[in-house]
Amino acid sequence: MLTYKRKLKLNKAQEMRVSSWIGACRVVYNMGLYIRTESYRIAQKSVSKFDLMKQLTQIKDVEWISDVPAQSLQNAIERLDASYKNFFRTCHSGGGFPKYASKRFYKSIIFKDIRKIDNHKITLPKLGSIRMFKDSEIIGIPKTATIIKEPTGYFIYIVCDGISKTIQNPDESQVCGIDMGVSYFVADSSGNFINNPKHFKRHEDRLRIESRSLSRKKKGSNRWKKQAKVVGMLHHRISNVRKDFLHKQSTAMSKKYHTVYVEDLKIKNMVKNKHLSKHILDCGWGMFRAMLKYKTNVVLVNPKYTSQTCNECGSVDSVSRVSQSKFCCTKCGHESNADINAAKNIMSKGIALNRKREAIACALVEEPHII
Repeated sequence: MLTYKRKLKLNKAQEMRVSSWIGACRVVYNMGLYIRTESYRIAQKSVSKFDLMKQLTQIKDVEWISDVPAQSLQNAIERLDASYKNFFRTCHSGGGFPKYASKRFYKSIIFKDIRKIDNHKITLPKLGSIRMFKDSEIIGIPKTATIIKEPTGYFIYIVCDGISKTIQNPDESQVCGIDMGVSYFVADSSGNFINNPKHFKRHEDRLRIESRSLSRKKKGSNRWKKQAKVVGMLHHRISNVRKDFLHKQSTAMSKKYHTVYVEDLKIKNMVKNKHLSKHILDCGWGMFRAMLKYKTNVVLVNPKYTSQTCNECGSVDSVSRVSQSKFCCTKCGHESNADINAAKNIMSKGIALNRKREAIACALVEEPHII
């Protein structure tokens, strides 16, 4: 599956209607949460999402709720059910109980019935044909469409199925191992470096000033709302700059290499380090890996000992990692940049893993020998 993001060209009537629908879905979400909590508090009975969906017909006489497509209202109940499941899954590790949705954070609505996509237009139930800004052609079978209100306007996310991956570099000999880090964003096995642009740090001073200004205003006042938009726009800009950088680098790498070997980092555990969490999240390793996956072949490699292993002799010793940037093997004396050495180890591990998989696949399809 592949998701396309497009900016919408809504007229005033369409914009008001979409905003009203998002508000109606938020009300349904909050009503469902109230019913579930009160039912358990009074009678110690749990209410399923199917019970709540059956009750939706009882409020269809309200005009601004009946105007919303039925599947969009049902999705609000599904979102509530997903938040409950997430709570039960994470409550032992500090996961929070579902909260009532506010206008500030509930800003999306999903459509499961996409009528037509043609010539930069999309037809949605009860909304009709709406225009999108011109962009690349949308291919595949559209499954769902989600309209999200962002600081710069309304955007639509179209999820399409039936898309085959197109490898831009057909030469299978062009492979590369990459080591992702903080000092350098990427170091590859060919000896190339991609500097870390540090998007958040470039805007951190201004963000601190604007956030401080917001904290000094009375919450809910007109000035507070105006300043909240300024802070939101700044966060939106940082996000867009980061995505633009990641798209450009992943596209350049997919055109150059047929297969990219990437270390399978557990980013969720790594960000628990309070000294590095901000820098790791600012790099966007997970997003970069996801972009590479749909642009080229990606093989995930176990990162264990890749920074302590000598690429020349295979010796493993933590003392060989002299500093953050220098690697000097204690056995053979090989000297190299630590990140480049790790990238070469990742590529070696990835190639070995690929050969192992191919051998297993050949063994499975090989016909049994009949004596």
